[in-house]
Amino acid sequence: MAKIFKNKTEVPYFNYKDYKNLQRYINIYGQIESRKKTGLTETQQRRLSVAIKRARHLALLPFVAK
Repeated sequence: MAKIFKNKTEVPYFNYKDYKNLQRYINIYGQIESRKKTGLTETQQRRLSVAIKRARHLALLPFVAK
């Protein structure tokens, strides 16, 4: 498994409006990547999942992949 980010993430927080950045954390099936792959801390991973879920509800990101 290759981590998406080798070092610590420079993103101070995840914004649901920044869907281009959030797409990096979603796999080809539309699932949120695990902490092992993203290399985020627990708090960052929780904030990421909340941002992705908000973006999905506003139709900025798909719920499932095509």
